[in-house]
Amino acid sequence: MFNRINAIDLNGLILFHELARCVSMRQAASRLRMPVATVSRKLRELERDLGAVLFKRGPRRMTLTDAGIALLEHSGKIVEAVDSAHSAVSELQSEPHGCIRVSLPYGFGTNLVSIAIAKFALAYPRVEFVIQATYRDVDVTSEPVDVAFNVGPVQNESLPAVKISELHRGVYASTDYCAANGIPLKPADLSRFDCIPLESQRAVGLWTFGSGGRRINIKSRICVSDVNTAFNMMKAGLGYAILPNFLVRDALKSGAVRQVLQHWSIPPLPVSATYLERRHMPLRIRVFLDYIRTNIKPLTRSL
Repeated sequence: MFNRINAIDLNGLILFHELARCVSMRQAASRLRMPVATVSRKLRELERDLGAVLFKRGPRRMTLTDAGIALLEHSGKIVEAVDSAHSAVSELQSEPHGCIRVSLPYGFGTNLVSIAIAKFALAYPRVEFVIQATYRDVDVTSEPVDVAFNVGPVQNESLPAVKISELHRGVYASTDYCAANGIPLKPADLSRFDCIPLESQRAVGLWTFGSGGRRINIKSRICVSDVNTAFNMMKAGLGYAILPNFLVRDALKSGAVRQVLQHWSIPPLPVSATYLERRHMPLRIRVFLDYIRTNIKPLTRSL
């Protein structure tokens, strides 16, 4: 096995691969920046090593033989692997650089990830960013985005994903609302109070409770699509809201907001980042994801 691999010149395979993409020896020589005579000699050496003719030489163009077609199918993978290995080694000797296109979900993204991105940008001045905030899920396979952050289940499960953190949640209301309207003692009691559900929370049944064999739905005058709006409505005294703990920390410390139903175990929301699968992940993407994961986790822990 080793002797067979050793008998094939890697440079010869790369030259063959370039020849197969060209219509003539002269064009290949120009792309490879070699004399035509050198290209022709190296091709003959490769054919001798393999014991097969790879091209039919015509007066104006070259065409692959059956052996050449078979070799092309496999040499492309070898050339790609060599290129990836070269890039990996080169990146180890350099710092992250280039552009990262990022998609952020409103609420979590604008509150935490954007701050971490700003710190990363300060630490790595050669990296550029294009950042979009959106309410919808972004598929990196069909949109010009390198990294898409996501809260909740990833819609396209075939994409590679990195778990960033978890958002632990609780039930909150303004201190004034609690004083004027009372406090729920169990989750089903929320049906007696004004509530501020998110559309996504209602979709998964988070605000529907069972009691005595029947389903209890909460009443809501206001339904919102993002946590920032829910937080502002809650803080203004419009009812109870289920919110990420990190979002209410300051208001809780100041006494403006109160947490209730602490015994209710609300499933945390997974936070992940999807990226376009590559044989070799660019250094800037790898370092970026590691940095975000390290800097976000301490901020999203439970209170």
